[in-house]
Amino acid sequence: MAPGGFVDWWGKAINKEVHGGVRAAWFLYVLTVVTNVVIVPNLLNLVTYLHRTMHMGVSGSATTATNFIGATSGFALIGAFLSDSNITRSRTMLLFGPFMFLGEALSAVKN
Repeated sequence: MAPGGFVDWWGKAINKEVHGGVRAAWFLYVLTVVTNVVIVPNLLNLVTYLHRTMHMGVSGSATTATNFIGATSGFALIGAFLSDSNITRSRTMLLFGPFMFLGEALSAVKN
């Protein structure tokens, strides 16, 4: 066992220069905040659109908007599958993170 008690996948003591840290965590925190800043107003706008323009009831429009957001969030399952089976988590974040930021920026500019 390592002096600090932390080992890598192969049981060797970790190198604090390489392992750990919060750089990847900060990337995920920022990505989560940006996602919520964009998704929540879009969800509210979608409910308003369905209620006023499409003449749906409030509960029906809220249910439809929630189902739509839930279906689009299902793409996270595809990303999780790719991350766990084919490529590493960090490479998945580096590959799809910019696409997510691009989508958030385009969504913010559109509204």
